[in-house]
Amino acid sequence: MPTVGWIREDALEAFYEGTERTPDPGPPAKPTFRCPFCSSVFSIQKELHDHVYKNHRVERPVMLLGGREPSGRAVIRVPVGRSAIAFVNATAVRISIDGSDPQRCLPDAVPKKLADTRQGEMNLVLLNDSQVNAEPVSTCYAISFRIADAQELKRVEEAFAEILVSSSITRDAISCFLADQRTQGPGKEYATGLGYYCLGVLIKERPASEHLTTPLSRYRELYGSALQVLADFDRPLARLITGVIRFAMNDFSEAGSSTGYWELDLAKVLLSDPGRTRMPSSDKRAKRRPICPIDHGTARILDLAARMATQSRWSPILDDECREIANSDVLDATDHEKALAIWAAAAWRMGSTQSAIEPLTQIAAVYPFNSWAEQYLEHVSK
Repeated sequence: MPTVGWIREDALEAFYEGTERTPDPGPPAKPTFRCPFCSSVFSIQKELHDHVYKNHRVERPVMLLGGREPSGRAVIRVPVGRSAIAFVNATAVRISIDGSDPQRCLPDAVPKKLADTRQGEMNLVLLNDSQVNAEPVSTCYAISFRIADAQELKRVEEAFAEILVSSSITRDAISCFLADQRTQGPGKEYATGLGYYCLGVLIKERPASEHLTTPLSRYRELYGSALQVLADFDRPLARLITGVIRFAMNDFSEAGSSTGYWELDLAKVLLSDPGRTRMPSSDKRAKRRPICPIDHGTARILDLAARMATQSRWSPILDDECREIANSDVLDATDHEKALAIWAAAAWRMGSTQSAIEPLTQIAAVYPFNSWAEQYLEHVSK
């Protein structure tokens, strides 16, 4: 049969078509796994995984400030010494200051830049490109430096004392404090933390003259914001306020630290360790002056703790006094819990275990008082 064009078949092609046979390919070849970073070849995939993990692992680069890694967006409010800055698994750093073009440098050159910066924004990209043929592993940090000197912080405290301590706390007073000339510049971060705290006090107390619509629960958020800022400042006022905030939020993680405010230090110890034999003693001869406002709920709890701690014997009258405060309709939930805990701890310490049963039952499952209340309740129930 005739064919046309390029598909025409000649006699030689017809011969090959009839005589050639495709050789048997045999069994399939065993799979091999080649390392992407070196010339090693493995017959088992797990061996390749173990090889890469052991010989070609690239760890995430990390920056440490005072032994701890900062968050991706961190604020530095106090000076950091060079010795407190360290880099782990970093082979290079790209650094940008106040929006400038990133400059690549060795990790050893960065601590000086960090320690010398007082105000500004710094973006760091840590690189670990120690492995050939591998994409570098990177970690990014955005750091805001807001460091004020002691004199600038003192001016903020002077404005705080004049505007928010010596008069009633109002929204206008807080705005006036934050707008004061002494709270501007490098000390503004410190002033902002104090402002958060005072606004939290205002929201918690809810005076009728302010016509507040903000929910009561918002005070916890404001206290938390104030704590996040003020905890960085090693100043007596900041330490006192952070102690008050932690106490108000039922955080007794630093119960052993002294604030210099006897009622607060006493209440912290009493509520964290009622079995402690010695309590902080007060110096009645020392003169006291107002340093910072304390919300009325916390102040009432501190007064209750001081009164119960100074009693030498228990009676139904003290039961009734504690019960009245613990069941008050105007106290916040955290203050209710502290009142119950003071009631239980004081009754227990004075040997009236039966009087302690009622408050212990209510706080035995409430954190953080359950750490001791549950054990006390079990002891009484035996």
